[in-house]
Amino acid sequence: MSRRKRVPKRNRRNKQALPILISGILILILLFAGLPYFQHISAYRSAVDRYDFTALSQELAWIEENGVWLKRIPFIEKGELWLRLNQGEYEEMELELVQYGDDGHRFWLFQLYLLRDRPEEAEKVIATLQNPALQKLAQGMLWANGEDNEKAVSTLLTISDRDLSSEDQVLKNIALSRSYLTLGKLEQAQKSWQIAAEISSTHPLVLGTEYDLALFTGQWGRAKELSSQSAPAHAASYGEQVLVKKALLALVIGDRESYENTLKALETKDKGKACVQYLAGIKMYERGEFAQAAENLNGAIQMGLPDFIEKDAAQALTQAQERVEAEGALQAITGKR
Repeated sequence: MSRRKRVPKRNRRNKQALPILISGILILILLFAGLPYFQHISAYRSAVDRYDFTALSQELAWIEENGVWLKRIPFIEKGELWLRLNQGEYEEMELELVQYGDDGHRFWLFQLYLLRDRPEEAEKVIATLQNPALQKLAQGMLWANGEDNEKAVSTLLTISDRDLSSEDQVLKNIALSRSYLTLGKLEQAQKSWQIAAEISSTHPLVLGTEYDLALFTGQWGRAKELSSQSAPAHAASYGEQVLVKKALLALVIGDRESYENTLKALETKDKGKACVQYLAGIKMYERGEFAQAAENLNGAIQMGLPDFIEKDAAQALTQAQERVEAEGALQAITGKR
């Protein structure tokens, strides 16, 4: 009977080690090949967390060129939607979003309609949302946008933050802050803003609302600083008091575009036209055109200004009239006109 030839232990170890070595090499190759993808995914997530438009655009361009399949990852898709929404790609987005039936995409569609000032379509979307917390959030945001701030506050306060994502918690508390600010409840407005800021201090809505709070509290330096960092909140969502302060800051820093946009928003308010007339008077006063300033200020008072500005307008009118009289007296003495 022949004896089986024994394989030396060293050879057996070599045969066992070879597959492990090959697997290790393959893993290293895959890691090196995938390293750029990991790096760009990490940079993309960081840009989303920081709300960095420029970095997000750059990373998205790389993904579209080198790994379009990565756009199937939920947070990458969400980042792209957020970027496009803020870049104003409304028509293209609407055509895409209406094809989805899940709450996530429907809520994006709701926000799009809200930004485009289409409240009726936004309200229809609310009815299709399945998540009760998300439905209440959308309803509260819709009421806040339509200046029904009491209803907005009462609805938003019924939502537990535990039932919302961090992004949605920011939306809830910023809507609360703006509603409180419009209602003149400054302390509550600041508290709601603080909650949102603790979640994400770099969120554009957080920075925009901080700008408005700075205006409301007369922190002109901080408001000027913030105006260069972020786009202030949508003007039409506020009442006359904040809008007048926005316009005054725009006059101080020479931001003509912001000034004109704020005037347009004011004209839609109950006593907005009187406020516009008041601002025209202040503008003329700063230019040294005191007669025209007095005429505008008097006209604003006759039209009926809101209580918060009536006293200031009267004082400004008195000062303008005094300057007109002083100029007239000087002209009488010097004979110059």
